[in-house]
Amino acid sequence: MRTDSYHIEMDNLSRFPIERSGDLENWEDVSQEELDALLDKVDELKVKNFLAVVRGGSLSRLEGYFYRIRPRS
Repeated sequence: MRTDSYHIEMDNLSRFPIERSGDLENWEDVSQEELDALLDKVDELKVKNFLAVVRGGSLSRLEGYFYRIRPRS
C-alpha cells in the first residue's frame, strides 16, 4: 500500500492487472513490482493523479507509456 507524505493511503492498484502501451494498440502486462519501482521515481502529486485516473478506469500516461487496468475479455 502506498501512502503520501501525510500518511494518507493512495488508490491501490495491486489487485488489478495493469497493462501499458506506447501506441495504444499493442498492450503488455506490467508487474506490480515494476509499477511500484516506476512510481517511486515520480513526484507524489503525479503518483496520486496517475493512480486516481487508472483506478477510475481511464488511461493515464507516465514516462512515455499509457497505462490502464486490463479490460475483461
